[in-house]
Amino acid sequence: MVLKALIIKMKSKLSFAILLLLLVNTSFAQAPNWEVNQNDFQYTMTFVGFLNIDGITLSSTNDKVAAFVNGECRGVANLIYVESQKNYYAYLTVFSNVNSETIHFKIYNSVKNTVKDIVLTKTFLINQHIGNLFQAQSFAVPALSSNAEMSDFSFKDVVRKSILFDGAKVIVTLDKLQSVIALNGVFKLSPGATAFIGPDQQLSGSNSINFTNPVVFKVLSEDQSVLKEWTVMAQPPLTYYRKNAVCYANGEIKVLYPIDGEKIAIEFNAQTVATQEITNGQTIFTNLSPGIYKVKAGGVVKEITILQK
Repeated sequence: MVLKALIIKMKSKLSFAILLLLLVNTSFAQAPNWEVNQNDFQYTMTFVGFLNIDGITLSSTNDKVAAFVNGECRGVANLIYVESQKNYYAYLTVFSNVNSETIHFKIYNSVKNTVKDIVLTKTFLINQHIGNLFQAQSFAVPALSSNAEMSDFSFKDVVRKSILFDGAKVIVTLDKLQSVIALNGVFKLSPGATAFIGPDQQLSGSNSINFTNPVVFKVLSEDQSVLKEWTVMAQPPLTYYRKNAVCYANGEIKVLYPIDGEKIAIEFNAQTVATQEITNGQTIFTNLSPGIYKVKAGGVVKEITILQK
């Protein structure tokens, strides 16, 4: 019995030792030995980038990205924390002796001790610089989205009467009595994209914006390669009045709108026949022959028929 207990005790100690050895090896696994002899090359190309694996942006100074040409390491950089941006960036210098070589990239994730190949390739161009702290080069596996679309816009706790997308212009119609001085914008963007007004990031449903004048949102794609401007307008509805033609006079269309200077155009038979500005809250188109007119203002089109009485 004593011998059996001794054997069991020895096995337990052996198992514990093996487990401890495995843990040590995992904890202190070596990073890849990526090196480049800078003295072998004449020219450089530089990048400011961020690293992302499976949708998670890496944030350790032990993480790194390396550049390769035909399997030869041509540059390597660890992440550096930039206090002004509260983010980690890789300042990567790539070396070469000729233009137009194809550069491949690898990422090292220090937490998981893994190396990932990136689908992204770049062409070496002497002295070219790619990326900055606002639009950094994305080194990502898998590749991140380059879409920078705005697909919807409304306001928290405010009734939206209608919305119109006219290219990169978004026209949101609100009640005519609704104040637009401090509205909380609620918006939908492309997956992973972020929105800015000037240098300040805007969070959907958590902001306070003055929409007295059109507001320009800059939407940055998930991979930071595309920055697209979207102009958002919050406006009250236009009010239209029609005066039909009679035997002694042609008809009229009156447009009421509280924003002076807004341009109003009317079309007849697919031709623009007049353009006028709102003055003192209104504009009147006179001497209109009977027929169907299209009134256009801020991307909104209203069809009005002048009848012959």
